[in-house]
Amino acid sequence: MRKIASCIDTTSRVISRLVANLCVGLIFVILGLLLTQVLMRYFHGSPPSWTEELAIILFAWLVLLYATVGLREGFHVAIETIPSRFVRLQGWANRWVAALAVFFGWITLTAGSDYVLRTAGQKSAALQIPIEALYLCVPVCGALFILHGVARLFVQPDPAEAIA
Repeated sequence: MRKIASCIDTTSRVISRLVANLCVGLIFVILGLLLTQVLMRYFHGSPPSWTEELAIILFAWLVLLYATVGLREGFHVAIETIPSRFVRLQGWANRWVAALAVFFGWITLTAGSDYVLRTAGQKSAALQIPIEALYLCVPVCGALFILHGVARLFVQPDPAEAIA
């Protein structure tokens, strides 16, 4: 069981780092698109509409992808209601939160997949690309929430690391 937990945790950690690096790249692409739009508006009087649409699509991916990194790294919003001296109770609360994250990921994965299937065949306004390019971020991030939530279920964070 420890090998499986270790494998899940390692997979979660590696994917989280890859996603975090991808998000940094997305930020630079979005900034480039918005800069292009501003320069085109300033110098030519009319910005291309595709830059804004692509920036919106990439921003949706960025926000949802980085939310999964937040779950993995533990920098999401949390209210600590259990004093640190109750270590065992904190462990149960952490497991409960991880189980809720897995449940949220499952709902996001299934509902997002259904929505992608319902909107299949539609095109975006400016780019004329399949609208699934936007909506696919929801089930992908649901799957990542499940992965990171399961990793948190099996491998609890060390209380000494949480204080540091």
